[in-house]
Amino acid sequence: MKTQSVIKGSVILMASVIFAKLCGALFRIPLTQLLGGTGMGYFSSAYGVFLPVFALSVTGMNTAVATLTAEAAAKGDHAVIQAVRSCAFRLFGVLGLFGSTVLFVCAKPICDHLLGNPPAALAVQMLSPTVFICCISAVFRGSCEGLRCMTPTALSQCAEGVTRVICGVLLCHLAVSQKITLGGKDTLADGAAAAILGVTISAAAGLLFLICVPFRIQKAKLPCTARKTLYRRLVRILIPVAIGSLVTNLTTLTDLFTVLHCLTDVIRKAPAQFGYTAMPSHDEAAATANFLYGAFSGLAVTVFNLVPSVTNMMSKSVLPAFADACARMDKSAMERDAKTALSATAFLCIPAGLGIFALAQPILTLLFPLRTAEVTAAAPPLMILGIAVIFLALTQPIFSMLQAAGYADQTVWVMLWGLGIKVAGNLVLMRLAAIHLNGAAIATLLCYAVILLRGYAVLKQKTGIEIPIGQICGKYLAAGGLCAATAKLMYGRLAHFGNAPALLLAIGCGGVVYLLSCYLTRK
Repeated sequence: MKTQSVIKGSVILMASVIFAKLCGALFRIPLTQLLGGTGMGYFSSAYGVFLPVFALSVTGMNTAVATLTAEAAAKGDHAVIQAVRSCAFRLFGVLGLFGSTVLFVCAKPICDHLLGNPPAALAVQMLSPTVFICCISAVFRGSCEGLRCMTPTALSQCAEGVTRVICGVLLCHLAVSQKITLGGKDTLADGAAAAILGVTISAAAGLLFLICVPFRIQKAKLPCTARKTLYRRLVRILIPVAIGSLVTNLTTLTDLFTVLHCLTDVIRKAPAQFGYTAMPSHDEAAATANFLYGAFSGLAVTVFNLVPSVTNMMSKSVLPAFADACARMDKSAMERDAKTALSATAFLCIPAGLGIFALAQPILTLLFPLRTAEVTAAAPPLMILGIAVIFLALTQPIFSMLQAAGYADQTVWVMLWGLGIKVAGNLVLMRLAAIHLNGAAIATLLCYAVILLRGYAVLKQKTGIEIPIGQICGKYLAAGGLCAATAKLMYGRLAHFGNAPALLLAIGCGGVVYLLSCYLTRK
């Protein structure tokens, strides 16, 4: 297995992440067209149930295996490399099998009682094997990454992405058109389950690719006591990383367990607000709540996640440079690297976030032209999420710098601050009939604003560096405001040409104004 440099490995992984995000968009957009708000409500519920199980059983495994493999490789100890791999397969295989079994067996009670969305149970069951598959894949990937070979991970991610698009969309289309049936409550429940089955097949395709990768390490035996030590070390590394990953998914998890219940309650309390002439039954209110949740998670959140997935590349690039500056105790270099990362992130995220705020409805109409009702429901919360994009994107380099400086544990505590705001915001704001679904978006905005401010304060306190974040963002906020205003004005003037031409021309005009404004205000 050929060793790669840090730069080359990073470039390979970054390219695979970008490709995977592109495949994700190609998967979610046609999926939403097929399923609509109701079907996406089932899909999002299933995926949301899967996230905590995935975080607890999978995310830390890759890190644990890679860390111990890298340590052994540095010493040239082939016996330990082999032992780490075999111990990880046994330990994580059992955990994965347990996770898959629990998810399959508990799918119905979870969806019935915790989520209040019974039709999503079939989709959860279709996704349950993915836990075991991903656990085994994590061991393969961790072994390769520990030996500083990132190509298998990157190519397996690409294989997963392509398979997900092909199988997920095709199976969903066949189910919605009733050419295949999976035993769901209706065609949309079948469609959501079929799409999730495509996700499971894609995970299996990624694993099959990894199985075919040769692992040429000289075999050697390790004493039983040493293997017990490896088991303990694998668990010690796994637990904090898994908890951190679980906290990172806080907004999705919070929405999953609060939005449906809150919306159902508010629909029954103010039925006229949602088009009812009389008090709806609980099932009718739950169906409407599922539709709204599907529109929010399937349309608004999909667009919201696009910008941070791109700006996250800036966070990854600052980590090694900032870590090196920290190791040398070079405060000026730390401040320079921090300012560069935040400036690059602000340059991208501020005009994008303000543009989403100004053009939420046209953007959703362009991406989901056949889903007028869902677009109408998702556009107002997306406007709010457009502002939240800025806070989330700026948080990413701050978290990377905390990790590089050796304060990774602080990011979890900072995220917990945001979690508290998100939970409280959802429970209070979404019960107000006047804003209902917008309450989830406002809570997300407040959540990431608190996380950014708290993370910035912790970074200053722990490292002692001064970062003029107000000065950095001020210039881009002014230029971004002009950009958004120009785009909004131009779209209004060009709307008679049709949504797509008007939107693309408006974005182009806004982009020119933004770049020109940044150029004129440069130092």
